[in-house]
Amino acid sequence: EQHTACCTGVRQARDIDAIASQIIPTDDTPGAHEAGAVYFIDGALAGFFAAHRAEFLAHYGEFNAALAAKQADVRFADLAPERQIEFLKSVETTPFFEQVRFLTILGLLALPGYGGNKDGIGWKLIGFDDQHVFEPPFGYYDRDYPGFVPYEPQAKS
Repeated sequence: EQHTACCTGVRQARDIDAIASQIIPTDDTPGAHEAGAVYFIDGALAGFFAAHRAEFLAHYGEFNAALAAKQADVRFADLAPERQIEFLKSVETTPFFEQVRFLTILGLLALPGYGGNKDGIGWKLIGFDDQHVFEPPFGYYDRDYPGFVPYEPQAKS
């Protein structure tokens, strides 16, 4: 398992995975870890979010510096879960945490082909049924649309 964008090493990947796992924790349902959110984040920073990669890594450095000021020589991933939550509460308004939260949620709900949402875990959590084709009306929001004309199948000739 190679990390390229956000996670130039296993330690960084473990930290980002631990943060994501606190944002969407595992309880009686799978969370960000099981959904592979860290892989989505890694891919996003090499793809559609690449313009923010340098900023993300700089903020990650600030995150680690703030942690070191409170707890020297300890990686975030190595803290006890209670300590992780305590530290995340102290940085939850920082740009870094906001970026990780945003990417974690996307990683939970995106198409599995983008690296997260492994086995459709996120979709199962929200009750999304992945169908190739949906039949109108699609939902309450367009059911009474005055311009809606139901699709009528062509007669076979």
